[in-house]
Amino acid sequence: MTDVVSSKPDVHDMVVVHRTFRRSCAELPDLVRGLRPGDTARAELVVDAVRFMLMGLEAHHVSEDEFLWPRLAARAAVRAEAITRMEEQHHRLEELVTQVRSALDGLAADPRQPLCEQVAEQLTELGSVLTAHMDEEENTILPLAAEHLSVAEWEELGEISLAKLEKKHLLRAFSALMAVATPEEQQAILTKAPLPARLLWRLSGRRSHARWEARLHGA
Repeated sequence: MTDVVSSKPDVHDMVVVHRTFRRSCAELPDLVRGLRPGDTARAELVVDAVRFMLMGLEAHHVSEDEFLWPRLAARAAVRAEAITRMEEQHHRLEELVTQVRSALDGLAADPRQPLCEQVAEQLTELGSVLTAHMDEEENTILPLAAEHLSVAEWEELGEISLAKLEKKHLLRAFSALMAVATPEEQQAILTKAPLPARLLWRLSGRRSHARWEARLHGA
């Protein structure tokens, strides 16, 4: 039997989260290809960007594996094949993430062109698989979540994902999210964010993220 929820959650915030991954997947392969032998300072900066994206992706997907898929499987049985497909895609993405991670220490220490090309190709494949996954998730899974999850459950999913990040990364993650949001989306995010997050973003997070982006892109 389908559970009845009194009000539907606003699942659009996941679209904004996905946008941060889309942006990283579009930028990172070229940033890796642009590394030069011997420039370890630049390599460390780019590798940090890759690690940060992979860390956020892992937190996002593990929270879905642990919380979202079981609930949708129980409440939206008619779409079981879509949920199973999401799980299978997560397994494939985990394999690709592991491949990229295994090369990052070497890339940071010695950004030789063959290794740069290898990692760039791996990131391109990861981006291709991830983009297709996010497209399907937004078109198929988010409507199911809006229909079958309560507002409180949707908020809990977000809290679980954030809890999987180290505290030292939370402001950076929030600032990255705000950087890809439209003004209207920013307002919606700020309305739901705790006061400390709002204050820290306005006082330092927004500017520090802009400086980091400028360094990353050589501005």
